[in-house]
Amino acid sequence: MTTVERKLNVNGREYNFASTYDGDSQYHVQVRSGAKVVTSFKIAAESEEEVFDAARAHFSADVEMGNIQV
Repeated sequence: MTTVERKLNVNGREYNFASTYDGDSQYHVQVRSGAKVVTSFKIAAESEEEVFDAARAHFSADVEMGNIQV
């Protein structure tokens, strides 16, 4: 399995998003702040480019709703 990583800005802070393809258009995403894993979740997407846009939106919504304390 190949892991693809990107640094993305969410609500003014930079996070490292790592994506691994799990099959059936499912990607496992892990979000880190430095060495600390903040959260992980699965995203359905048709391409790697789509997974990072969807992952940023998912993570941002969780932070705004208070589901994740950063």
